[in-house]
Amino acid sequence: MINLRDSTKMRKLLYILLILGVYVTAHAQDDLQKADLYFSKTYYSDAIPLYESLLPQKKNSKIIRNLADSYYHTFNMQAAAKWYEYLSTNYAEGLTAEDYFKYNQSLKAIGKFNKADDVLNYYFSSLHDTIAISKVDFNRKYISNIAAIGERFDIRNLALNTTSSEFGAAEVDSVLIYSAARKKTKTLPKLYRWNNQSYLDFYSHPVSKLQISDTLSVPLSNKINSKLHEGTFTITKDRKTLYFTRNSKQKTEEEHISHLKIYKAEWVNNAWGNIIELPFNGTNFSTEHPALSADENRLYFSSDRDGGYGSFDLYYVTIQQDGFYSNPINLGSTINTPKKEQFPFIAKNGDLYFSSNGHAGFGLLDVFISKPQNDGYGTPDNIGLPVNSGYDDFSFALNKDSTTGYFASNRPNGKGSDDIYSFTETKPLIIEDCVQFIAGTITDITTKAILSNAKISIKNETNDRMEIIFSAEDGSFTFTATCSNSYHLKAAKDGYESSSIQLVTDDERKTSKDGSIALLSLHEIEKQKAIAIKNERLAAQKKSIAEANRKKIEEKKATEKRLKEEAENKEKQHLAQIAAKKIRDKKIEEVIQKESDIVRDKDRIIIKTEEIHFDYSLWYLRREARTRLDRVISIMKAQPGMVLEIGTHTDIRGNNEYNRDLSQKRADAAKAYFVKNGIDNKRVIAKGYGESKPIVICETEESCSEEDHEWNRRCELVVVKWE
Repeated sequence: MINLRDSTKMRKLLYILLILGVYVTAHAQDDLQKADLYFSKTYYSDAIPLYESLLPQKKNSKIIRNLADSYYHTFNMQAAAKWYEYLSTNYAEGLTAEDYFKYNQSLKAIGKFNKADDVLNYYFSSLHDTIAISKVDFNRKYISNIAAIGERFDIRNLALNTTSSEFGAAEVDSVLIYSAARKKTKTLPKLYRWNNQSYLDFYSHPVSKLQISDTLSVPLSNKINSKLHEGTFTITKDRKTLYFTRNSKQKTEEEHISHLKIYKAEWVNNAWGNIIELPFNGTNFSTEHPALSADENRLYFSSDRDGGYGSFDLYYVTIQQDGFYSNPINLGSTINTPKKEQFPFIAKNGDLYFSSNGHAGFGLLDVFISKPQNDGYGTPDNIGLPVNSGYDDFSFALNKDSTTGYFASNRPNGKGSDDIYSFTETKPLIIEDCVQFIAGTITDITTKAILSNAKISIKNETNDRMEIIFSAEDGSFTFTATCSNSYHLKAAKDGYESSSIQLVTDDERKTSKDGSIALLSLHEIEKQKAIAIKNERLAAQKKSIAEANRKKIEEKKATEKRLKEEAENKEKQHLAQIAAKKIRDKKIEEVIQKESDIVRDKDRIIIKTEEIHFDYSLWYLRREARTRLDRVISIMKAQPGMVLEIGTHTDIRGNNEYNRDLSQKRADAAKAYFVKNGIDNKRVIAKGYGESKPIVICETEESCSEEDHEWNRRCELVVVKWE
């Protein structure tokens, strides 16, 4: 029976679950819309928790990409790398070049340099872009050369740093002016939703008190500092003009962000005033990070305006005598890349320092130096460690001594966000390719004597480049080789056989690999050939003797085995014969017992018949003899294994030869009768004995009666074989 009360409860439960499901779905959709809105407004810190909360029930390429980008822009590179990897693994078809670039930069930031390069190589391989692949390989080697210099600077995190952002520091006389997240205010601070920090202002701090925290830092000017961001500046030598960056109040409709602009302030009546926006700013792009040339005729800056090489490029304008400015001039493709070039600084010798994530670096923004060259600037070089790291390193500025200064970085081991570091240069920037040395000695392999003026051919198997050197008086040689390469060395000298070795260099710089080679003289070769021939002959003789001995032993063993087998077989046959004989004898004995005509006569078995006699000097069978032999024939047919000897005998009358011939004829006559009656010829033996075996011994013919002579003229049937 259905319980109606339970049924009602179940319907209520299902209704509640349905309502909750609708609520959860609607709530999730609301969170997604809110997260996307935050992301579009660059409120990355606010977007991250919303995207994270959506992941358990909803994942797609847009959510994963926005989450990865949010972590990237807030510099949580561990999380960014994690989600870019997830994006590349599960949504690879929709990835863009920018996705792979950010994935690469995230991996570099967390120290996974090889994997970072592999990511780009994978992407460029899919595009069959061999030029880009070669550039990745070149940049890898270049950064390895930079890292090999070691730490070029002593750096120190300043005491004025906080968990918020500080950057853009430069000494101006006795104070350090820098940008920082707004410090103590009487009202609740307005937060910058990109990273949920306060807006930036300029502060000054006594240079002599840099060991003290920011409690000594004071706002630079209430005219320059505003409710918006102020960051990075440059000031004229007479300290009367200050150029600085401030973000615009107006946000773009499409990007929902406010761009940066460069402003100029003048020192009037002991205060900064007359603040104006420079004419080359724009509403649809940023113009930022001003820097004066040493002669103060040019103002350098960074901008993402149209017509550049991509993202932010470095430009300059000429400051004219009448206070006007020329049109901005792009510094060109040697300096600018499709990525970011920002934070220019011009040293007093004209060197250009700037930060970029488009040139070969350790990850994110690195500081680069470019030397003046032909009214422009030469190829930039990474200034090295430890100023540069896997994170953003920027706002580099030199002091008057050109060996000390300041830069900012958001590296993880700082106090938080962007920190200002002081630095002192301790090593020059000397960039060298990785090399090792192949060194060794050429010697005589037999006498160990050194060999001078030996020719050494060295082939680089990577590029097939061949170099030839000669050994010194002491037999030594040294060759400078590139790292991580394979080399083929061949040594040769008159009177010697040439010899080669293979060597592989690794990536440990300025170490030495042993390339020593020992040569064998031609005289020694001939000597060794003669010895070898003699040894071969002796070896052949020994082998022949050993082979002969082996054969003898084998033959002896074979003979012994054969004799043993023959003896065993003979013994087996003998035993078998004995056993067969016993069986045969038993059967024969049984036949003898049954057949009265078969009898034993001493050691003979005979078939006894009535006397078979022959007429005097005749050999035909008499009638009664044939009748008597029929009985024997019957027995032989019954015993097919029986062989019978018909032995015929004569009396002594006549000579021996006659009697022997006569007895043979009588035996043959009897045998013929047997054969005629169906007995196989082979089973009957006819034997004429003549007078050699008389029954009655007669000394003379007259000494015996006719009856005695008749007894001697007989036929005996003896069984000679019975099987």
